[in-house]
Amino acid sequence: MKRIARYSLVSLALVALFVTAYAVVIKDKPVAYSSGSDIVVRWSSVDETGVQRFDILRRAGTSGDYTLIASIDQLKGNNSTYEYVDKSVFKVTSGIYQYVIRVINGQNPPPETEPVTVSHVSSAAKRTWGSIKAMFR
Repeated sequence: MKRIARYSLVSLALVALFVTAYAVVIKDKPVAYSSGSDIVVRWSSVDETGVQRFDILRRAGTSGDYTLIASIDQLKGNNSTYEYVDKSVFKVTSGIYQYVIRVINGQNPPPETEPVTVSHVSSAAKRTWGSIKAMFR
């Protein structure tokens, strides 16, 4: 009988540890859209307990490695909405981009959202003007 109680206690502790480690931080899937010159990425949190920051990662196309483009460490607290405006896409050509939000909370590997895909048409005039300004810096 003691053996069954011990196994039950160990099993309950493992379940509690598993549930705590994989608690939902981000509600649903992030949303992203092209605003003409930029891409806006928006997500909402549920429970930010233990979260140190959110990393925003981007890749061109639907395959390949993601690149870290920003981190948000000014957390707002549970049930908050976050928005990141990717202003660097006006410098690149039009195309498909994917974004993921990585939750830095001490887990290894850190949990990530599902990718959100955006079709972006970059403004050639703004890209050209940005290049001209860069020549005189």
